[in-house]
Amino acid sequence: MQRDIFQEEFEDFENLPDATEQLKFIAPAVVEVLAGVRTVEQLSPMLSENIYLKLRDRAARAAKSRAESGSRVERPNLVVRNLHQESNKPGVIQSVVLLSSSIRTRAVAIRLESRNRRWLATAVSIL
Repeated sequence: MQRDIFQEEFEDFENLPDATEQLKFIAPAVVEVLAGVRTVEQLSPMLSENIYLKLRDRAARAAKSRAESGSRVERPNLVVRNLHQESNKPGVIQSVVLLSSSIRTRAVAIRLESRNRRWLATAVSIL
């Protein structure tokens, strides 16, 4: 049986690095991109193409809105308060990261999928 080289493959967890540190980095970094203090390009190796394009477009809309209203760009002081991750399928992690700032607490839902022995965010939602 010949293997389809374009077929999506999920890797075994044993071949993948621990995703905890990557989740702790991605969650606040996404919020910082939308706040205008980080570029989306800094996250590109960790995001699927679809997520990268959506985040880039959303960050551009946020920048335009700030420019129209005259708002200043301020770095949010984010702290990871809690992280929950689970897997119900090899090579896939679904997680929720709670971030706190002086203003509010946010939850960032992130889905990681294994690609080429590394984790790639294929879904990101800020709640």
